[in-house]
Amino acid sequence: MTARSRNRAARPAARTVRSKRHDWRAWALGGGLALLAMGLLVGVLIKSGGSGGSSASAPGTGVALSELRTPDFHSIAISPAAPQLVLYGHHGGVLRSTDGGRTWSQTNLTGSTDDAMGMGISTSDPSLAFAAGHGTFFRSTDGGNTWTSMKPKLPGTDVHGMAVSPEQPAALYAHVVGQGLFRSDDAGDTWKKTHSQSLPADIIQVAASSGGRVYLASVGSGVLRSDDGGVTFKPTGRLQGGVLSVATAAVDSNVVYAGTDSQLFVSRDGGGTWVDRPLPKPGQVMVAGVNPRDANDVMVIAVGSDQVGRVYRSHDGGASWTS
Repeated sequence: MTARSRNRAARPAARTVRSKRHDWRAWALGGGLALLAMGLLVGVLIKSGGSGGSSASAPGTGVALSELRTPDFHSIAISPAAPQLVLYGHHGGVLRSTDGGRTWSQTNLTGSTDDAMGMGISTSDPSLAFAAGHGTFFRSTDGGNTWTSMKPKLPGTDVHGMAVSPEQPAALYAHVVGQGLFRSDDAGDTWKKTHSQSLPADIIQVAASSGGRVYLASVGSGVLRSDDGGVTFKPTGRLQGGVLSVATAAVDSNVVYAGTDSQLFVSRDGGGTWVDRPLPKPGQVMVAGVNPRDANDVMVIAVGSDQVGRVYRSHDGGASWTS
């Protein structure tokens, strides 16, 4: 993980997780928090293959569906029309799987600046997908096979977290570093700020569900929840460690998954309480995604000390993992 992409809490000195060394670094710039990218880009190698605060549990059953070695590990999206179609975003493009995450192929996003920190597929129109990151914003109209660059009218270009809302076919949320959370109802052409309160500076991912429910992953402050379309947020139950990913489904906004720097958690009451879901091999759960039409169909990417991203998928809410 780059220093900029996994920023710790908004404090005078902020700690970050890096996927290349898996340590915490302090970063401060001027009077506010600055998020700064670091890390050497490497090639892509793909190989087939309870309560919050709990830290010790037996390994889960199952094995990794595949292994990824990419410049970073950012986002994943499962198609609501064809659950075997999965998109994976990293700092260097978007990969596409048509067999549920066992094998991956490149899309036309392969450049070192084709960042995809946040990604989503429209529930209403599964051919429509979006990806955004550090200075980049892309749209696909063929289910993520090909992408075109966008120039959204946002107050900044450093997008940390983007989600497609199931409320409308073209409703998007994007978190812009230093500016806050914004919503678009016209596929990213125009935007408006949603929230009426200050948010932590280290928001890293956004997840949206039905009924105006929005979740934010803050590395230092945990998972935040909004029930009014992102206008106001409140903290959910505390989790041990830094929160690196958050995911929910359109079909059930109360089911939410949170990945930390050591394990995966699930809540079935909107984040009030959390239960740990052990993975076959533990790691930093940098990526999580849920089938929009099945809240128990969850995929995660856990990155170990060997800097390999292991792809796991569960069809029972993380109780077991597909072999």
